Amino acid sequence: MLKEFEEYLKTQDFTENTIKSYTKDVELFMRWYIDTTGQEFLPENLTEFDLVEYKSYLLRQNLRPSTVNRSIISLRKFVHFLLDRGLLKKDISTRLKQVKDTTRNLSPVVLDKKDIYKFRRTVHQFGKARDIAFVELLLNTGMRISEAINLKLEDIEISERKGKVKIWGKGRSYREVPLNSDARKYLSEYLKKRPYSETNYLFVTSTGKPLTRNTAYKIILKYAKLASVDLHPHMLRHFFAQTLIDKGLNLYDVQQLLGHQRIETTLRYKKPNVQLQEEMVENLLE
Repeated sequence: MLKEFEEYLKTQDFTENTIKSYTKDVELFMRWYIDTTGQEFLPENLTEFDLVEYKSYLLRQNLRPSTVNRSIISLRKFVHFLLDRGLLKKDISTRLKQVKDTTRNLSPVVLDKKDIYKFRRTVHQFGKARDIAFVELLLNTGMRISEAINLKLEDIEISERKGKVKIWGKGRSYREVPLNSDARKYLSEYLKKRPYSETNYLFVTSTGKPLTRNTAYKIILKYAKLASVDLHPHMLRHFFAQTLIDKGLNLYDVQQLLGHQRIETTLRYKKPNVQLQEEMVENLLE
């Protein structure tokens, strides 16, 4: 049944990571159901009470609201799958409401320029051409790790004075991000040394295999440790966003560059400028 659910999700154009997460969430629910009821898991026996009770169980585990809410979304998808297959007669997920996440509006943790300098310097000091290009691309485009490892050679366009990268993001959304001189320089140097590969993925291992998400994370964390910087890979994206906003770029332009579907997500980087507010109010009628 889980395999069928996974195939069902693939028809709805979800990313591979989202499909894995939704399937895992449903698997955990099934295990909870069997352990709690002592019965075999049969879809036709599922009730609205089971779903609401499972939500209460998740909340008692002190999980993050975002984790609980993803499980709720996963279960809703599963119910719709069961309805589609005729295994349920009515939607039993209508009372399954998401919990309020008070942390969503908090500004992301952004590294200061000193730490970014230490991290970049370490990568350039100890890294090979691929690692340097990979890190510089993330820092100078703000793309996600998953987007970077899925880049193809044809997604990169570089000329002497300009360049751009074509990015397929979440839900197969598409955007283009300009490549600045640093990104162009280090990508060009890497392409000259890129190992032969039968694939057309941009970033590959020394044996020509596509770079995996796990390997990409290890690359970044390795240099962060060497630089003695407390850094999570997603912080490179945060730094890109915050730097653009601090420099005065329009929020909607930042949203487009980051590939955010909702402007509210981008707004988290916009911190109030109290001094500017006071000056503007003071001089309102002048």
